[in-house]
Amino acid sequence: MKIKANAKVNLSLDITGKRPDGYHTLCSVFQSVSLCDVLDVSLSDSISVNCSVPSLSGESNLCHKAAKLFFEAADINSGAEIFVEKHIPEAAGLGGGSADAAATLVALNKLCGQSLTQERLLGIALKLGADVPFCMVGGTRLCEGIGEIMTELSPLPECFIVIAKKGQKGSTGQMYNALDNNPNLLRPDTAAVIRGLKKGELCEVFKGAYNCFETVNDGSVLNEAKAVAEKHQAVFVGLSGAGPSVILVFEQKSDAETAAKALDECGFLTFVTTPEKEGTKIIE
Repeated sequence: MKIKANAKVNLSLDITGKRPDGYHTLCSVFQSVSLCDVLDVSLSDSISVNCSVPSLSGESNLCHKAAKLFFEAADINSGAEIFVEKHIPEAAGLGGGSADAAATLVALNKLCGQSLTQERLLGIALKLGADVPFCMVGGTRLCEGIGEIMTELSPLPECFIVIAKKGQKGSTGQMYNALDNNPNLLRPDTAAVIRGLKKGELCEVFKGAYNCFETVNDGSVLNEAKAVAEKHQAVFVGLSGAGPSVILVFEQKSDAETAAKALDECGFLTFVTTPEKEGTKIIE
């Protein structure tokens, strides 16, 4: 079976607290996009994971753990051969590893005759990581708790989302600590984002959008992207996740493509994407 694993971006992200176990709670609007990895999955005698990026092959790949947990939960004595054709950049705030793990669960459940309910699959997904449940179902959703409490929202209006990555991901732990100790933390108006989605008006969606990690980000890469955005009619520009990826939202494809070219010239790795209504899609 061949299956697409769509990347995710954060249209808006608020950190709402910290649990006794150290995990932070959030209130974020997640969106699936057309940038994707492609997995080939087949049943086998044992579990093996190979990747087009060789360093991501083997048991350390989250797909390996996903397969192991699936077969244990389904009480099936089997294995899987998984090959990941990688397109989503690593450590970029785009949920690439989470998307691959989610696609592995969906594919194996299909190959094994829908052995597990959606609820049980989501339970396994959460054990693999906070983003994995969303990456499994995808679309446009409000994610709360540590990401496991999901509410389906009205879809994002038609648009073009440029994903731009430059530099390496900083320490997420350090960024969370900086948030915890920042008395002047800026926050999004998540309710306004949801109202904009309900109205189906792109500009309204982003009037209240903000990623609170921008408060503790050094701002250099984001400011570069904003300078380009101002010249090319971007509706919105902001971080995805804890970065380093930046998203720029456009109404017109031509503006998105021109901005992506300008960002390329500034040393960014760019992708012109569109919103998707699902996290995974079986294609063969």
